[in-house]
Amino acid sequence: MLMLFDVSLYGIENSGNEINQAGGLSSLGAAEWFEPFRPDQARDPGRGFRQP
Repeated sequence: MLMLFDVSLYGIENSGNEINQAGGLSSLGAAEWFEPFRPDQARDPGRGFRQP
């Protein structure tokens, strides 16, 4: 996320940007910040949570 504030990386949030493509980054646009990166590899909902 910090890359979005680096002036030298302007436009990296766009999937068509060559730096984005070279790095294999997911979409970094604000509208997609809360979308799962890999929905086909989602965590099993029946797994439960760890207890401290």
